[in-house]
Amino acid sequence: MEQTASPGRRIRLGELTREELQRRLPLATVVIPIGATEQHGPHLPIMTDHLMAETIALRAAELASASVDVLVAPTLPYGCSQHHLAVGGALTVTQRTYIAFLVDLAESVARMGGKRLVLLNGHGGNEDPMRVAANELVFERRLGMAVAAVSYWTVGQAAMEGLPWPGPGHAGHFETSVVWAVRPDLPRLDQRFPPDREPRPLAVSGQVRGVSVRYPGIWEASAGVSDAADQASQEVGEQTVAAIAQATADFLAAFHARPFPE
Repeated sequence: MEQTASPGRRIRLGELTREELQRRLPLATVVIPIGATEQHGPHLPIMTDHLMAETIALRAAELASASVDVLVAPTLPYGCSQHHLAVGGALTVTQRTYIAFLVDLAESVARMGGKRLVLLNGHGGNEDPMRVAANELVFERRLGMAVAAVSYWTVGQAAMEGLPWPGPGHAGHFETSVVWAVRPDLPRLDQRFPPDREPRPLAVSGQVRGVSVRYPGIWEASAGVSDAADQASQEVGEQTVAAIAQATADFLAAFHARPFPE
């Protein structure tokens, strides 16, 4: 019978001793928050993506810990951000390097006895490589470990449907609001794009849902953001973060509870 979490247990994997880790890991779900370090317009910090991935991971783990054991690993603050180099800068790696790095990290969890792993993503450029890494881990390396690869806004899709503006975008209303909610000292609100300086949209007009199109030069032609942030709201950001954290906690509990095939 699997153990459930106990109130007050540490949820940060890095705070455990090796004995505590060895005891808990086989019965826990490990979450690795992954993000990026890249430009977010003139008003948001370059830590936006890994800040939000870590915030959602920790809040969700706290919520889920009443019923399941969740361990949040140290956040991976770098990702696949080559498209931001020409816009304003990033600390980035190639997709092949990133896939290999995620696979190696995950394999170390499996070798220590881990059975469940969630890659919780906060950067759009990581979505394709993290799914490739998950496929390699489960179907090629056959480590006997269940792997989920998901972005926090995907888990919180229902919460985002009620927003007064589209999300998640890049450095627009959504990200400005959630960063404002969790770190109100970070947004440079006087530098936001007002309506009369609306950046050129990054989305392709008439794009078919589910079809991925890449146009060379599209980021360079934009202002490095997807939409203006003049309608960003700290209050809406707080509500959104809370709803996404709860949705993520529910996902973690469901993922943890699903039995392995006999």
